Amino acid sequence: MKCLKTFCLLFVLAGLSACTTLRTVGSTDRYWLKSEAHLGMDDAVSLLYYASYTRNLSATERERELERQRSAHARDKSDFRRLQYALVLSTPEASMNERRLAQQVIEPLLEGKHDADLVALAGLLNFHLSAMLQGQKRADELEKKLDAVKDIERSLLRRDKGKP
Repeated sequence: MKCLKTFCLLFVLAGLSACTTLRTVGSTDRYWLKSEAHLGMDDAVSLLYYASYTRNLSATERERELERQRSAHARDKSDFRRLQYALVLSTPEASMNERRLAQQVIEPLLEGKHDADLVALAGLLNFHLSAMLQGQKRADELEKKLDAVKDIERSLLRRDKGKP
């Protein structure tokens, strides 16, 4: 009798865990989360955890994750996958071209015809990327000006050396 109760309890628990797992089928596995806390977790919250996960990857791990998300995005262009790919493209180590690509990837989400939480997250990411791109553009302009001043200084030094 005790064995039957244990079996029934295990059967019910397995059924319940299957039900909660079905809720995340569209969002793929959540390997970046350390526990089973993702069961029933909102996609936007899960993606915030993913952003934190990608920012702590080594350069080699980031490249592997980038390739994993690139191929996953090619197969599945869901809102969740778009944001996941854009988040790995927007890590601090990302190039300017990767950040531009991240903006292009999330562009369809900014129209607002999607899950409101994911649209809000996409808007936040787009704002962040725009600020980073604008800051990099400003830094590049200042670098050009500094190089021009250095060239002027070098030419003045050369001219002064040529005078008796």
